[in-house]
Amino acid sequence: MLKLSYRELLKEELAKRIASNSNYSLRAMALQLKISASMLSAILNGKRNLSPKSALDISKALKFDKKKTEYFVTLVQFEGAKTDDARSFLQEKIMALTPRSQDQQLDVDIFNMIAEWYHVPILQMTHTTQPDLSDEAIAKHLGITKAKVTKALERLRRLELLKQDENGVWRASKSTIVTSSPIPNKALRHFHSQMLGKAITSLETQGNHEKFVGSETFAFNETDLQKANDILEECFAKIVRLAGNQKDKKNVYHLGIQLFRINEVQS
Repeated sequence: MLKLSYRELLKEELAKRIASNSNYSLRAMALQLKISASMLSAILNGKRNLSPKSALDISKALKFDKKKTEYFVTLVQFEGAKTDDARSFLQEKIMALTPRSQDQQLDVDIFNMIAEWYHVPILQMTHTTQPDLSDEAIAKHLGITKAKVTKALERLRRLELLKQDENGVWRASKSTIVTSSPIPNKALRHFHSQMLGKAITSLETQGNHEKFVGSETFAFNETDLQKANDILEECFAKIVRLAGNQKDKKNVYHLGIQLFRINEVQS
């Protein structure tokens, strides 16, 4: 399976060395890397990050070959990438450094579909009355580049979520994706971050007749969080059913509800 996490690579490396040498351990790897065991544990658990320079030092200490070193360093750069273009570039580099199978390609496609906000709206646009769903038209509607639309359409086709009819018009299929991969967790965080940014933009660009924004702050007993989640899930389900029963849909909307703790955890 294609890895997009340098931490998973390090965990596998540790497990492999322990399997071949019963005396090897996390502490032994930390000693080899000239760092404390607690720091190595923090790196593996996502509490500490690596820099590209640190990645090079680790690769040298663990005696990675040239290709594995480049792969490892690129994974570190990928996690630290700040822009979509940088992430896309580094992801393609990761794919080029790894022998690919169809399953690996789908892992990357799933990550991108979840992480990049415009994939779901493109799918939903096939349910609207928009007469033109060409690459150019979709790009204009969503405010993204044609190149991104073209890549997204091809990705959704590979995942069998979109298909073209005999006239070349894109139609949503009934396929679904179920995955147990750890990749989507990070992808979902990226997706929600993008959507929250769009929600902020809507405060300035859309009138009250185009959106609903409301919030409440209250004290709450966390033992009832599951009950609150159930209520929110029911709200989602009702609005999704309302949308499903509609006809003559012209636009695509995003519904987001956030319930989270405001204060810091008290000891």
